[in-house]
Amino acid sequence: RQDPDQVPDVHPRADDPPQPGAMAFPGPIKLTYFGIEGVAERVRLALVLGGVDFEDDRVDFKDWPALKPTTKYGTLPQMKIGDAEPCAQSGAMLRYVGQVAGLYPTEQILKIEEAIGIEEDLGRAVMPSMYMGMRPHIFGYPEDMPQEQRQEIQMKLRTKLVEDDGDIPRILGYLEKFIGDSQFMCGDAVTIADCQVIVRLRHLSKGVLDGVPTTIIDGFPKLKAYFARFHELEKVKAYYEKLAAMAK
Repeated sequence: RQDPDQVPDVHPRADDPPQPGAMAFPGPIKLTYFGIEGVAERVRLALVLGGVDFEDDRVDFKDWPALKPTTKYGTLPQMKIGDAEPCAQSGAMLRYVGQVAGLYPTEQILKIEEAIGIEEDLGRAVMPSMYMGMRPHIFGYPEDMPQEQRQEIQMKLRTKLVEDDGDIPRILGYLEKFIGDSQFMCGDAVTIADCQVIVRLRHLSKGVLDGVPTTIIDGFPKLKAYFARFHELEKVKAYYEKLAAMAK
């Protein structure tokens, strides 16, 4: 594991001015999602890195049935800016926040979108093993399928995913090659590509996916160093320290 004291002093820092090209948001931001990272975390990270104050509204799962009919499409996350109509697609939120906060520079859009696309391929590879446990009926199984049978299929899927020639190592290898010797996904400054990729790496390595070892990125030294480097950014570090303190 990389020693945090040896992580390079990289930008942006917590006390930096706004990113080049950054604009002002037209009103206060409220981002609503469950109390997990999920698909909203990339948007949260973009707001944090952009130095944007926002209301981080985290919904308890028990309150979701009552809240669901009030949302735009019956889904979360949802982002509201001032008095404008809420936005309900996390990809749209990410790109909008990135553009306004200076994390989606025009000259890097193609490279940023390529990195995001690689991460989305990884997400598509992992997703069936997750939804098999939650919604087996979408794969043609009974909705009331016993939990033991769901887990058995999940573990078969994940065993295949983590094999040497499985989708997870294969696509992590693509990301390892993509970052090369850069500090971040698309060069020496953070972009929304980092917000996208880091959340996936966190998900794979935090032990929430049975059958996927928490050391899954250890075989990719450039990704592992990048993961540590990103989390040592002052804004990111402060954000996760604050969350950890609130969870106590």
